Amino acid sequence: MRKILIILISLLISNTAFALETSLKKLTKYFKNGELIKIPSYSSALRQNDAYKSIRDGLYKKRPIEVDALMVFPKKGEGPFSVVMFVHSSGGAGLFSDKWFKFNRLAAKSLLKNGIAVMFLDNFSARGQKNTYKIQTSISHWSTFIDAFKALEYLSKDPRVNIKKVGITGWSRGGAISLMASEKRLRDALVSKDLYFAAAQPRSPPCRDIGMFVNPQPIKETKTWLVLGGADNYTLPGPCVELGKKYKANGADIEITVKKGWHHGFTANYKPERDPEAQIWSKCAPAYTNDEGYIVTNTDVVPPYPCITYGATMGGNKGGVFKKPFLNFFKENLLD
Repeated sequence: MRKILIILISLLISNTAFALETSLKKLTKYFKNGELIKIPSYSSALRQNDAYKSIRDGLYKKRPIEVDALMVFPKKGEGPFSVVMFVHSSGGAGLFSDKWFKFNRLAAKSLLKNGIAVMFLDNFSARGQKNTYKIQTSISHWSTFIDAFKALEYLSKDPRVNIKKVGITGWSRGGAISLMASEKRLRDALVSKDLYFAAAQPRSPPCRDIGMFVNPQPIKETKTWLVLGGADNYTLPGPCVELGKKYKANGADIEITVKKGWHHGFTANYKPERDPEAQIWSKCAPAYTNDEGYIVTNTDVVPPYPCITYGATMGGNKGGVFKKPFLNFFKENLLD
């Protein structure tokens, strides 16, 4: 009986691992010349009050990890190539190949046709999760910020890459990563100070809830285009507008666009609909990190987090409208 139990447990573990590994493997059918790679990274402290300090003080180095990525180069041209890094939302890397989230795949194919390489980064699988939208605290946002800069460092060692012309984009959690990709304090703590993202296109990030810096210190070489849905009831646009203004006041090269009537995940190829499982933090106390590394107002309350509500409007079918300005942004900022 004990032997059977051990076999069943082993099968369960192996099946879970296999399921997690397939997130980017499924994407390879759309990109036949893609390369599945492992990128050395780290995890921050999980507790929000300690997350940034673990990066600032170097304690993150005690938590090494290898995250998965899919790298795709243009079929034509000799390089070195510019690159756009796609980072996923709380739905996980599985959305990169999902039939209802075609925008990233279609945009990536257009970038490749224009001579720009693409990378799809998976922040969750190596940490044992497929998604976090039901429990956002299961993976620290700060861990995913580490991944982005470590992926940039990885690209800096590839002779096929023009490291001065790397962009990043994502929505929701991926939008948070894409916005924080211009944060000097993170870059300086994690990688060489001569590395930076040339262009960042965040969409609908959670600006008020996850401990972003109340006083951002932007990397001036990063051109950022922050796009928000005016009707977003999941990650509210107002706090991002205010934070974006602070970025600009502190020297960021940033443009902020609010699209009237657009909802969260507006590039998804389905009409807006309510997702009853989406975890909403907008009724919780806002959380920002001050210059000393402490959360200004604390959302670290005891579970089950009574301030959290559920059920946000998702989707919008705006990918077709958004694709051209999206491509133009990266072409203008990544191609000489």
